[in-house]
Amino acid sequence: MCSFSRYCKIRAKIREKNRIHHLRAIFVLMTANKKIRWGLALGGGGARGVTHVGVLKALEESGIRPSVIAGTSIGAIVGGFYAGGLSPEELLKYFRKQSWVRTFGLKPGLSAFLEMKSLRNLLESHLPEDFSELGIPFCCGVTDISARVNTVLDSGNLHSAITASASIPLLFSPVKIDGVKYLDGGITDNIPSAALKGKCDKIIAVDVNHTAVPGSADNMKDIAIEVFLTVLKMNSKAGREAADYVISPEMGNEFDLLDFSKADELYARGYEEGKRQIAAFFESA
Repeated sequence: MCSFSRYCKIRAKIREKNRIHHLRAIFVLMTANKKIRWGLALGGGGARGVTHVGVLKALEESGIRPSVIAGTSIGAIVGGFYAGGLSPEELLKYFRKQSWVRTFGLKPGLSAFLEMKSLRNLLESHLPEDFSELGIPFCCGVTDISARVNTVLDSGNLHSAITASASIPLLFSPVKIDGVKYLDGGITDNIPSAALKGKCDKIIAVDVNHTAVPGSADNMKDIAIEVFLTVLKMNSKAGREAADYVISPEMGNEFDLLDFSKADELYARGYEEGKRQIAAFFESA
C-alpha cells in the first residue's frame, strides 16, 4: 500500500507539473501575441475545410487574432467570412445545416459544368462587395486557367473572387473577372502562405489535407475528386514551407471532399489539434 500511495503521489505531481507548464506556455503566448502581427493562411480541401473553423476558435482562445488572412478554395470561404466579421460559432452553425447541394447550389450551367448560385447568394448576403470593406485585410488564391498560373486577388469584387477560388475544376464553371477566367486556387497553390509575406510578422498555415489516404474511385465524379485531392496535397508543400507554423489535423477517408454532414466532428478535430499544436509551438520556442 505504501508503494502504491507513493506512486499515486508521484503521478499527481507529474500531472500538476505538466498542467503548470501548459498554463505558462499559454500565458507567454497570450502576452506575446499583443506585439506580433499574425498572418493566417487557410488551405483548400472541400468539406474538410470546416476544420478551419475549429482552428479559428482555438486561435482566439489562445489570444491569437490574425492581422491579415489569405485563403484558397474552402479556405477562402471560411477566411472571407471571418474577415467579414462572422465568428467561429456562427460559421459552425452555418455548416451544420448545410449539405453540399445547399451550400453551393449545384445547378448545371450552359457548358455542362456546375454553377454555385447559393454560395454566391450567401456571400452577397453576409459580406460587403469589395475587399476594402472587410474588417481584416484578406486575399484569396485563384488559378488563371489561360496563363496557367496562380494569382492572388486582394481588390475588387470580393464575391466573385471567393467563388472563383472555390470553383473545383471539372465540376464547376470558371468565373470570369475583368475578362479573365479563374478556377480553384488549389490547382496551383493550395496554401497561400506566400501571399502573406511582408504583411505580417509570423505566418500560421492550416493544412486540412494532411495524411489524407486515397479513397475509392468507382465513377467519374469520384475519380475527379481523387485527382483533385492528389493535386491539392502536392500543391500544399510550398505553403507549408513558407509558413512559420503549420497546423495540420490528420484526415482520412471518413471525411469526404463533398460531405458537410460531419461538420461537428471536423470542427472538433480542428479545435483540439489547434489547441495542441499552438501550445507545442510556444513550448518549443
